Amino acid sequence: AALRQARAFQERSAAEAAGQARRLAAFVSTLPPPRAGGGKGRAFAARKGKLAPPADGPVSVGFGKVVNPKFNTVTVQNGIDIEAPAGAPVHAVAPGRVVHAGWFRGYGNLVIVDHGGGYHTLVAHLATMRTAQGEDVEAGSVLGTVGDSASLKGPYLYFEVREKGKPVDPRAWLRPE
Repeated sequence: AALRQARAFQERSAAEAAGQARRLAAFVSTLPPPRAGGGKGRAFAARKGKLAPPADGPVSVGFGKVVNPKFNTVTVQNGIDIEAPAGAPVHAVAPGRVVHAGWFRGYGNLVIVDHGGGYHTLVAHLATMRTAQGEDVEAGSVLGTVGDSASLKGPYLYFEVREKGKPVDPRAWLRPE
């Protein structure tokens, strides 16, 4: 009975996460168009494979389909989970403008940075946010701290890269360790 209950909880959590991912995708599609001076998108694209991670720590859950080994449930992960201690700084991976800094259901405290040319990065489950919407940030600027806002897993950092609204594997953008 306990196993069935745990599986049902896992299935409900997976369904809710999928719904929140759809809401986030819809939200990102409504963000303002890239600002004038379009060279920043090319500059971001040139950084593929060279970005420092937003927080120090190993990737605990990768991009794409994730199968829960205990319950054999499948979820689709649009980003990666980075194991990092609560309170660790979370950095912007490249220059850009903060287009969202606030609570987003299922993601907790969420910061979205527009890097131009249709590129955005998202960091979620932050304990604190140290930036505001409309603020220009540089690579390495502190966006907030690792936390567990709206998380069922405890403290970790969720990180996404989107190209023209579509999630792409962030590991392809990060420099090799």
